[in-house]
Amino acid sequence: MRVKDRAEIQASHGKSGAGLLRCFCRQSLCCFTLCAKGRAVGLTGIVPDSLLGRRACVWLVTARGVEHFPLGFVKAARRVVKFFSGFYPLLYNYVDLSYPQAVRFVKLVGGKAQGEKQKAGQREFQLFLFRRNQLWEEQ
Repeated sequence: MRVKDRAEIQASHGKSGAGLLRCFCRQSLCCFTLCAKGRAVGLTGIVPDSLLGRRACVWLVTARGVEHFPLGFVKAARRVVKFFSGFYPLLYNYVDLSYPQAVRFVKLVGGKAQGEKQKAGQREFQLFLFRRNQLWEEQ
């Protein structure tokens, strides 16, 4: 896990590390390891609010080396978000505003900032939403 990812998770969850990632994976409806040139560069999944609901928390943790594949990683993440939104039309997560690379990435993948900033310890977090764009859901 990259240092800034670890700091963001520490601020939001009070701990970080392999045990917490295993917990994220166990709670997820599905999760994926994103690889580039045979090396894991990200771990992602969705944790539903409820199995029959319409919302799920989407999460992503990156590993060292992901910065060598910026375009490919954004493209892969967009595909993953599209796949996840097939299960839940509204995906969300909070992003640490002191981690500008994460904020930029979330926007590139299609996340839209929503609501007021929230404090976790000394850090501010912003809610980002990913909505599946289908006419029938807007009616």
